Formats: sequence, C-alpha cells, structure tokens
Amino acid sequence: MSEITLKYATKRLPSDAGIAIGPILFVVAILGLLAVIMASGIGDYGTASVADRVKADIVSQGNLIRTKINECNIIYLSSGTNGDGYPANVNLSTGDDVSTLTCEGDVAAGLNGNLWSGARATQLPPPTHGFQDWYYVNDAAAGGGRCIWTQPLNGANSGITAGLTSAATKFSSQEYIYNPAGATQRFVIWITLPSGTADSLCQSL
Repeated sequence: MSEITLKYATKRLPSDAGIAIGPILFVVAILGLLAVIMASGIGDYGTASVADRVKADIVSQGNLIRTKINECNIIYLSSGTNGDGYPANVNLSTGDDVSTLTCEGDVAAGLNGNLWSGARATQLPPPTHGFQDWYYVNDAAAGGGRCIWTQPLNGANSGITAGLTSAATKFSSQEYIYNPAGATQRFVIWITLPSGTADSLCQSL
C-alpha cells in the first residue's frame, strides 16, 4: 500500500460528523402526533378537514342531483305522472332515496328508467362520510315544492356544522334551507320552490 493510500485509509472523521438523528426523530414524532390528531377528528385540524370535506361533497353532490332531476323534466316535459317531466315521489311520508328515482319518460320509451343508469347514465357518488343518502320530495301538486335533502347520521359536530354553513354560501337564498341550530342539521336544496306551505321534509329542523 502506498504512503498516500495509507494516509487516507487511516484518517478518522471528526467527532461531530455524521447524521443528526436527534432532530430527525423529533420531526418524525411531531408529524406522527399531527397525523393522530387529524385522523381522530380532534382539535382545529380535524374540524377544518371535516368542514372542507362536507362543504365540497354537499355542494358537488347537490348540484349534480339537481341537474339530473331538471334534465329529466326538460327532456320529457309533460310525460310524467304529475303532468311534468320531474320524477314522481313514491313515498311522500319519508321521501324517495335519490338512487331509486325513475325518469318516467325513459320508461315510456322502453329504456331502463333509473335516473342514474338509464338513457343518460351518470355516476351517483356515495353520500359524504357521516351523512345519510340524499332524498327527493315532489310535493308540488299540493304546493309543497320539490326538494332534495340529506342530514348527518348521528347528529352534528363543529366540523359538520361549519361545513354545512360554508356549503350554504355556494347557493342563493332561494336555492337552499339550512338551520345550523336545528336538531337534525338537515340540508335542503330546492328543485322548484313551493307555491304554498313547504313540505315538512323540505324544511331544516
């Protein structure tokens, strides 16, 4: 071995050289703590993430469902049971699950009449986490209007209330009903406004 090779082979690194493992472990611990807080929905981080998700889902899903219902009416006009193209309401006491709605004009044409898998198939997204399915009410014949609505499955928390309150800002005052102090936290979107007293299912109680 040459003198130069031996010189570099035997040279030791200074005592402060190497990876600073302490600060790295500290950062990893902090990130882990934040992940636990956000996953459990505790604290401001959890509230903000729930509110953002609820707002985004309610606005996008509500607008999509309303568009599909209005599309059925526009295309089929007076072909429905009620003298228009809006889907009929089978169960006025509870409303109809939106996933089961039938576009009656499609049925008359011999097609699959389901609003989502019929002539103009569209993917119906699942309800946002913690919420029940969307429901549809067609009480226009009695003056109660037409609406869609959803509400939390197990009551509200600060994140849900914040999300619904924020979602309401994306609709005009004539398009929605939401009472942040209501027991059910029901969020209602109008398809057509009532000509008389609003149907009880189209109210945020």
